[in-house]
Amino acid sequence: MRYELLDPNKICCFIEPENLSSLSVLDILPTVDSTNSYLMTQAKQGARSGAVCLAEQQTKGRGRLGRTWFSPYGTNIYCSLLWRFAMPLQNMSSLSMVVAVIVANVLQTYGIDHAIQLKWPNDVLILHRKLAGILLECDSHSGVVIGIGLNLNIQAADEKHWIDLAELTGQPIERNRLTGLLLNELLAKLPLYATHGLQKFLSDWQKHDVLANKAVTVHTPEQDIQGIVQGISETGELLLLNKSGTLQRFCYGEVSVRYG
Repeated sequence: MRYELLDPNKICCFIEPENLSSLSVLDILPTVDSTNSYLMTQAKQGARSGAVCLAEQQTKGRGRLGRTWFSPYGTNIYCSLLWRFAMPLQNMSSLSMVVAVIVANVLQTYGIDHAIQLKWPNDVLILHRKLAGILLECDSHSGVVIGIGLNLNIQAADEKHWIDLAELTGQPIERNRLTGLLLNELLAKLPLYATHGLQKFLSDWQKHDVLANKAVTVHTPEQDIQGIVQGISETGELLLLNKSGTLQRFCYGEVSVRYG
């Protein structure tokens, strides 16, 4: 198989000049345990906001809740970005939702015409199968490492819960172009989030919200709660009308859709 390896010059061609100025470092590694772990270490050593780590392969790629993220060589996008906010974040869940919206918008810009689904808190799906995952980690100085794994060609046809862009399009994916578009949108929209929070992104989330009006079970460490999803709040909480008719708000948890 021929790989389109990551090339900093090709990637930067798709980043607008006003956004390129916010890119402080672009590290492209042939292999790394985890792009998030790499940038967390750099953050502790004083790395500037706008530092980016990309890798051809991760040996210990991580998803939410300690799950493993399948990360073969040269086929997908493994991207982490360090962003330092002026104030400590009070609500990480709203940022993860904004990043999911950014990924969805980038996919549309690239030309993906399948219906993109966003599942609270931050999963990006197509045909109810996972296309991209997001992992946020904080350092001790108002910095957040934003990790994004995007499946371009996962080479795991037996994995029914995942999907990739090659399967959807039937075409080779322009890996450098898509990476550049993703970084461009992140660098453009994170300052907007810092000023306005989730509010500016709420309508885009609602367009893609796959859980709205669905019967679900919310799994938390304390209990499982069943109800009907009423959307999300302006601060990113999941709104659930439970069986007793009470509207509950969740800032964390796993959600499964109930059928039948």
